[in-house]
Parts: sequence; structure tokens; C-alpha cells
Amino acid sequence: MLKIRFAKSIGFCSGVRRAIDIAEKTLAIQNRRIYSLGAIIHNPQVIERLKKKGLLTVKSLYEVEDGSTVILPSHGSPRFIIEAAQKKKLKLIDVTCPYVSSVHKICKSLHKQNLKVIIIGDKVHPEVKALLDLAPGARIIEDISGVKENEFSHCKIGIISQTTQAKDKFFKIVGRLLEKNHDILEVHIFNTICLDTSKRQEEVKRLAEAVDTVLVIGSRMSANTKRLLHLGRNVNKSTFLVEQDSPDLGRLLKGVKTVGIISGASAPDWLVRSIANKIKK
Repeated sequence: MLKIRFAKSIGFCSGVRRAIDIAEKTLAIQNRRIYSLGAIIHNPQVIERLKKKGLLTVKSLYEVEDGSTVILPSHGSPRFIIEAAQKKKLKLIDVTCPYVSSVHKICKSLHKQNLKVIIIGDKVHPEVKALLDLAPGARIIEDISGVKENEFSHCKIGIISQTTQAKDKFFKIVGRLLEKNHDILEVHIFNTICLDTSKRQEEVKRLAEAVDTVLVIGSRMSANTKRLLHLGRNVNKSTFLVEQDSPDLGRLLKGVKTVGIISGASAPDWLVRSIANKIKK
């Protein structure tokens, strides 16, 4: 008989839960159109549910009527978005994760101190784009191959991370930076990886060692979910990303005796339960 082992971290993290709660309350009390600028969180099933409750997702503020209410995404927004919204007299509902907001403060502080800001993260991720807006000229390093010899010699630097980075990767890049830049004048290092992210990363590695197959529930749009997939697969090649309840589950679990389930921070617990029930049946 197939046994299911659940990780402790299942469902939304606190930042995502807060964002969805605010969005749902806003939709419930407003009697006019409510927009969101892009996806509030990176999970299509949740966004579809909000859409059914009346949320209109747009790619640009040009699509929004003047004076409307707009919900900003949980991963933060660049300043030019805020300024453009003010010109259109939009009412903004900011659901930026409090942890992400705290990283914004650190980033601004480093920039004000005239330190060269280094952001370890994904260039295309909205969170990193918002940080870059707070520290113009900041250097983004995506992986260890992006570290250059003596790039920061005779510089004062401040290092921060995208909140959903892998902890091991962050410290490897920091180590390589210090190794290749011997003459740095001053170094400020802030491990700004979210505590929930770090916790899930450790859990997926332990889970991968203990079961035949690991299912990471979440969206491929989600950075933290993709990291869980990568970390789990490093330990156990039979680690798979599952975005929804699908017929493929039977194929993935054929001949498996134990399966471990963990979810990304933006995957709702009802989705996890639905997939687990399908497996049990």
C-alpha cells in the first residue's frame, strides 16, 4: 500500500496568506472594479479563484480606469509604478510581503551609504526588479559563474539576496565574491532569504532522503517552488513538480511505496489536499 508522508510546510506562507486575505476582503467590500497589476501571487489556481470573485488582472496601468482601485503584487513594485498610479489618481492596495518590505529598507539603506549594492537573484523576477529600482546601478548576480575577478576591488559593497533564493547558493556566491576580490574595502552581508523559504528548503532535502518519490506542489511561475524542485532532485532524482490534480499522477507513482508531499509558499492547502485525495483513491 502506498504511504504518503507530508512535510510540515504545506500551503501558503504568512506573507502570501496575508496578501490573499487582503485581496478577498477588498473584493468583498468594494462595489466597483478592482484590478491587480499582474499576478498578486504566483499561482494560477488562486488567481482564477480571485478572478471569479471579480478581480481584473492587467499587465499595465494604462489598462486601468482613472480613480480605480488597484492591488499591487506581494513581491513588491518599482517606484515608477507608484508614481504612475498617483498620476491616474488610483487607490492602491499594497499587499507586499512584510519580509520583502524589510529587504527594501536594507537595500535603500545600503544605497544611501554609497555602497555598491549586489543582489543575488534572478534578473527577470519582479522582486529583483523592485530592488534594482531602489538601488540604481546595483549589480545582479544570478549564479556563481557571474562572479568576476577583482570587479569590486577597492570598493565598499553591500550584499543582499532575493527572498526566495536557495541558501546554499547564496553563501557559495558570497564565498566566491570574497575569494575573487581580495582588496574589498568594506563588506556588508545580509542574508535576506525568507525564513519560511529556508525552512521549506531544508524540509524538502530531508523528505527526499526518506521517500521513494517527492511531489512538490505549486506553480512553475513560482521561484520558491522551482527551488524546492531543484533541491529535492539533487537528493532524489524522483522529485517532480505537480501544478494540479492530473492523470499523470498515476504514471509518476507507478511502483512507488512511499511518496513525500511538500508545497511551495504560494500553493494553497486546498490544492495539496485535492492532490493527496487523488493519490489515496
